[in-house]
Amino acid sequence: MVMHVEHEDDDARIELHPERHLVRLTWKAPVPGDRYRAVLLRMMEAVERHGLTNWLSDGRRMGPILFADQAWTMEEFVPRLVAAGMKRIAIVSSEDVLNQIAVDRMVSATPADVPYAIAFFQDPSIAQLWLMDKSDARATAPL
Repeated sequence: MVMHVEHEDDDARIELHPERHLVRLTWKAPVPGDRYRAVLLRMMEAVERHGLTNWLSDGRRMGPILFADQAWTMEEFVPRLVAAGMKRIAIVSSEDVLNQIAVDRMVSATPADVPYAIAFFQDPSIAQLWLMDKSDARATAPL
């Protein structure tokens, strides 16, 4: 599997696996405000440029997500995910309880008619296997 590092800094690493239509975002630390948004926008540009439809978000080291960032995610970012044709999102849960609450809140607020399935995992390897599964995403999402 060919992998390309699109971006890496102290906040996050963005890896692209174009032949698998996969983007992998690994958060390295708590990332608030403009830095949080910049990482997601950089990832979104890669998704749009390469037609990626599977996203693995490894948030194990991510801290709390500010309320303003949650609102921005739902109002600005999610519509771009929908427009880009995202099919599956695998979330590796953070060890931070406040992050878990924020992510749960955003997933719960996601409209039921979005075209992608979302599933939570403890292990990024299992998350990636789910992303690569060709069966019906909605029927197999282990929520």
